Amino acid sequence: MKKITSVLSTLGWLSSLFLVVGCQSPAITVTNSVFGINLDDNMKGRNLGAVVAWDEQWAGSMTSPARNQLYAQGIAKGTPEFNLRVVRVNTRFEFSGLFASTGDRMWLTTAVVPDHLPKLHMRDIVEVRQTDTWEVNKNFASKGEGNIVVRILCKYGTPDFEACLDRQPSIGKHRGFGETNTPYPVSIKEYGFTYTPMYDADGKAIR
Repeated sequence: MKKITSVLSTLGWLSSLFLVVGCQSPAITVTNSVFGINLDDNMKGRNLGAVVAWDEQWAGSMTSPARNQLYAQGIAKGTPEFNLRVVRVNTRFEFSGLFASTGDRMWLTTAVVPDHLPKLHMRDIVEVRQTDTWEVNKNFASKGEGNIVVRILCKYGTPDFEACLDRQPSIGKHRGFGETNTPYPVSIKEYGFTYTPMYDADGKAIR
């Protein structure tokens, strides 16, 4: 039983990774929208707990699969969004079913980091304003709308990290995930955050 659960959990996780194959082209988004996982309504239009998957860095310095994932979320090389502060995060499905444990299915997405937050690192727990499934940050620089990191919930490596996790929402055994139940404004402009370029075209930090 445990082996079956593990296999199905892995398959659910892998099904969200269609986006890492191929080169950056509209075909990636089409492929993912057809074969990848589409988010349930309870994960859209919500503020959700998420874990930072990799240390925050310039999009151009990420691996090819990571850049393809950014592309599927609307952040492409040569666009203004490519030089903003962006971070890869994992959220979890409120998923249950035969041989599957609640929360065992992950969703990989991208969020823009506002200027005032410190650099984010792997395993930090953050609150993400989750908008939709695909191309969530396309034209973010001009529209000013998309997935953002709202705040840091728990900073990994701090003495109270475990205690902090216990105070966060959870999905099944997974602490730090699920709806945070904070207000979800119509526009991110209501937060009053700013998002200015962090890097130049060559990836050099400019501030």
